[in-house]
Amino acid sequence: MKRRFALIGHPLGHSLSREIHEAILAAAGVEGVYEMLDIAPEDLPARMPALLRGYDGFNATIPHKKAVLPFLSGLSDAARRCGAANTVFERRGYNTDVAGFLAAGLPLEGARVLLLGTGGVAAMMAAECLAAGAASLAVASRDAAKASAFLAELRARVPDARAAVSVAASPEAKAATLAEATVLLNGTPVGMWPRAGGIPVDPAALHAGLAVFDPVYCPTPSRLVLNARKAGARAVGGLAMLVRQAVAAQRIWNPGLALDEDALLARLLPALAADLWRKNATKILLTGFMGAGKSTAGRALAARLGLPFADLDDEIAAAAAAPIPAIFAAKGEEGFRALETETARRVLARPGSEVVASGGGFPTFEANRALVRGANALVLHLDAPFETLWARLAGGDGRPLARSRDETAALYARRAPVYRAFCDLAVPTSNDAPPEAAAAALAAALAPGT
Repeated sequence: MKRRFALIGHPLGHSLSREIHEAILAAAGVEGVYEMLDIAPEDLPARMPALLRGYDGFNATIPHKKAVLPFLSGLSDAARRCGAANTVFERRGYNTDVAGFLAAGLPLEGARVLLLGTGGVAAMMAAECLAAGAASLAVASRDAAKASAFLAELRARVPDARAAVSVAASPEAKAATLAEATVLLNGTPVGMWPRAGGIPVDPAALHAGLAVFDPVYCPTPSRLVLNARKAGARAVGGLAMLVRQAVAAQRIWNPGLALDEDALLARLLPALAADLWRKNATKILLTGFMGAGKSTAGRALAARLGLPFADLDDEIAAAAAAPIPAIFAAKGEEGFRALETETARRVLARPGSEVVASGGGFPTFEANRALVRGANALVLHLDAPFETLWARLAGGDGRPLARSRDETAALYARRAPVYRAFCDLAVPTSNDAPPEAAAAALAAALAPGT
């Protein structure tokens, strides 16, 4: 007889839970089904008796992680510490988000932690930081009263904690705390699709030596994760946590579960990431100077990810029914740039995920940068030294702004700092690297980490 498991929540939206749990059950050889039960908050009390009787175990997600507690006969230490249960077995509540979070291996003991937000996932991470012996915990929230209440509840649930706790309510306090932090935890939905262009901190404030955890898994990776890596920090996204907490739940429901978790993660994470790209329209914008290989590497990257590819210059030429040099000759650079911005607006807004190669000058205009940041887009920069680029450009045609070596070098010197500041992550490339190597480096930058 098949065992019955389920997820309860409202709304469930595009949850990956069924795919993850079915993969775990199959890998472990367990005969079971995993159901998705959308239950409105007002209906939960009437549904709980049947859930407790009819299922071998179930998960709870927003808004039920706290609402299920009065119906349970006991809680695990982790669930009690977090004040929420996401897994139920034999009328007992557990919090397997803890297992997923701790598996990231963040250096929490003695850490100076900046926590963003005061929601459910923030409460879980805060409790585990205190339990692990963090030296200090600062909570960044625009609502100082709410943050103070959050900390009071936290101290009550973890009474033995010795960490210094504080509220960073102003942008200035948040920035000062981040400058001294050793661990940054995002407990907000900022950066989550369909607002993937968001980031919860100033990217320029991220620094090497920082360990960053972002539970956001759509997109994978988030802008916060990419920018943290760009700054030299260690950063982990939320997709591996999602799988690991599901494995922990299955181990509770199926004691003695025979499962190679690392092998499961290696196989399942790329498939889940690909599924997220397919289902949630996000653009991967490639930037770089002329000759960086954006179009060639972009096509190869799109093939690797199973996504369409678009070259912004080709889109402009098609819209104008003329090649780029002819557009420059007829309209001048100002006319070309206006057409470029309008074409980019259309490309960034159209349905579906795509890899998009931009022209070399595109990100150097503030209007274009604002356009990209207002879209669901991640920006990767193909960063090549000038000598590599000039070796590719010299003697070529079709580049209206690539004239003499000195003029091109001066243009590169003006643009390179803009590329590096604007991108979410820079991927180095060199003259002897084939396009497939650049595509592999780009794909590695977007790979879900464990």
